[in-house]
Amino acid sequence: MSIIENTIIENTLLITLNNPEKRNSMIPGFHDEFKSSIKMAEENRDIFSIVITGAGNFFCAGGDLNSLKTRRDMSEEERYLTLKQLNGTIQSIYNCSKPVVAAIEGGAAGAGVSLAMVCDMIVMSEHTFLSLAYVKIGVTPDGGATKFLSEAMPRQLLSEMAMMGGKIASSRLFQIGAINVLSQKGKAKEDALELCKNFADLPKNSISRIKKLTRTAYENTFDEQLQSETDFMVKSQGDKESIEGIDAFLEKRKADYKKLR
Repeated sequence: MSIIENTIIENTLLITLNNPEKRNSMIPGFHDEFKSSIKMAEENRDIFSIVITGAGNFFCAGGDLNSLKTRRDMSEEERYLTLKQLNGTIQSIYNCSKPVVAAIEGGAAGAGVSLAMVCDMIVMSEHTFLSLAYVKIGVTPDGGATKFLSEAMPRQLLSEMAMMGGKIASSRLFQIGAINVLSQKGKAKEDALELCKNFADLPKNSISRIKKLTRTAYENTFDEQLQSETDFMVKSQGDKESIEGIDAFLEKRKADYKKLR
């Protein structure tokens, strides 16, 4: 049985983390399979968006503790190499040109939080949570968790999550705008797939450029971001997508971006 299952639903790739007995933790083989799924989505012109979810009643529990236990006997260089695998998985989502949505039931913990927060949008069902419990086993967050969370919440809440290791409820995250949709229990995947239908009729290149702008907006200076926006606008104005979009607007018809994919 594969650790990662791929299902194409209309124009969305549904990636299911398929290890429910261990709350879909990142067991050996996870990262290679996951990155292959993202690569496949990038290369398939008929896939416009991606949804990541977990089998069973949990999204992802992060690193497998049995694997983590063996790292105490490794050299620091060997530990860097193991963390490089996790970082590669997170970077595959971060650098993906297509919108990626996390659909969370139950909760996400440890590196599972990184996997969720790196996504462009997040759907969580009621009574679910995020948990950075690293401190409770004497280690520190990884996978970009503190970076992504810092973009979504005040420092005080990030400190509470990371320093105390408690659970932050989806209702609280929704209130501060850290997640996009708060679903009924059992409906996160369904609502995420419904959300992705919005991308079917939108321009691919424009979305890719906008995704890059939203990634750099939090760290660029004003002048740097202004330049990035200018560069992308210059490229967009010569793109077939903008020709179609502007002509459709002036002709009072719906733009057909699918023919340009």
